[in-house]
Amino acid sequence: LGRGWSGWRWGDAGEKMVVWFADGTSAEADAVIGCDGVKSVTRRMLLGADSAVLEPTFSHKYAYRGLVPMEKAVEAVGEALARNAQQYLGHHGHVLTFPIEKGKTLNVVAFQSKDGDWEDERWVLPTKKEDMINEFAGFGESVQRILSLMENPDMWALFDHPPAPTYYKGRFAILGDAAHASTPHQGAGAGQAIEDAYIMTNLLGNANSVEDIEDAFRAFDCVRRPRTQKVVVTSRDAGSLYDFEDETIGTDLDLLKRNLETRYNWIWDEDLLQQLKTAQDIMSRKSTS
Repeated sequence: LGRGWSGWRWGDAGEKMVVWFADGTSAEADAVIGCDGVKSVTRRMLLGADSAVLEPTFSHKYAYRGLVPMEKAVEAVGEALARNAQQYLGHHGHVLTFPIEKGKTLNVVAFQSKDGDWEDERWVLPTKKEDMINEFAGFGESVQRILSLMENPDMWALFDHPPAPTYYKGRFAILGDAAHASTPHQGAGAGQAIEDAYIMTNLLGNANSVEDIEDAFRAFDCVRRPRTQKVVVTSRDAGSLYDFEDETIGTDLDLLKRNLETRYNWIWDEDLLQQLKTAQDIMSRKSTS
């Protein structure tokens, strides 16, 4: 942990893979799995430096994040709004609030849209509270009160990954944000990494030899890549819905309500046991072919 990755070498059949670190050390392994986040080095190693889908892309959304002590939030907006998750929608922005720390603190995330690129190399910037409040001047009284109470807000740029053509090559694979970093608009990014880990660990548990590892990675890629990349795309779409930017739904609240009532079902209701069985069947067919 804490060592930058400087390079690696494929292992031929029956040979170990070798990874070199920035501190001059190295390690050998039968397989390598990159789980190093949205700014992944392993993604670059896997896809190649010239890949058109290598870098995360700015989603044209950013968010102010901050905390409010729950007793202050209750005093400002009442028990119901403070102690239950809320989402306040508006034109080109929305505000999400929910309790954390066993109800002691209100977490506030205030999203805004931005045309063009994100110019700063930093993705998290300090900000002035008055600038944040001015950006939400058209929102209702509850939002104004909550924002005025936010302690030390920061501005976070929201990036995601374009779809990679593969999540593996040989005995080298990536998962989690290294493979499919997403915006947070469906609350599913971390969950997809957990699903990745569930499928990957079970498949590797079925590997009886080094030769089986590539079959496990191939099966993982087959079942996980379509689902995770759909999460990335539909999360961007959800952000547009919340900000009244969807070309079809716009500000039609009835259409928006019907969309939101069902749009997350395919994420929540996934049968992971069946997904694993499908992956195991794929792995088995490849192993015997």
